[in-house]
Amino acid sequence: MQIFVKTLTGKTITLETSWRCEEAQKKTYTKPKKIKHKKKKVKLAVLQYYKVDDSGKVQRLRRQCPTCLVWCWTFMANHFDRHYCGKCGLTYVYQKAGGD
Repeated sequence: MQIFVKTLTGKTITLETSWRCEEAQKKTYTKPKKIKHKKKKVKLAVLQYYKVDDSGKVQRLRRQCPTCLVWCWTFMANHFDRHYCGKCGLTYVYQKAGGD
């Protein structure tokens, strides 16, 4: 393989190399590829956020974020000691009845 190099004086020098692309070794992989998880899709999953009475009245089961109401309707996550909004980060912490 030949490489042509132009020097500062303007001369062109030809360099001979013995290395070729075919001589490069192929990379070997020791670990197998990871299998990615497929998300299970549930039909009518929205219905788990609402409860319908016998009279037909619809009631929300989760609290909605008051700051995100301007942009879109976002439900807050219901944890064991707090409500948390995943979009804006608003958190309401429950207070224990014992006064701690």
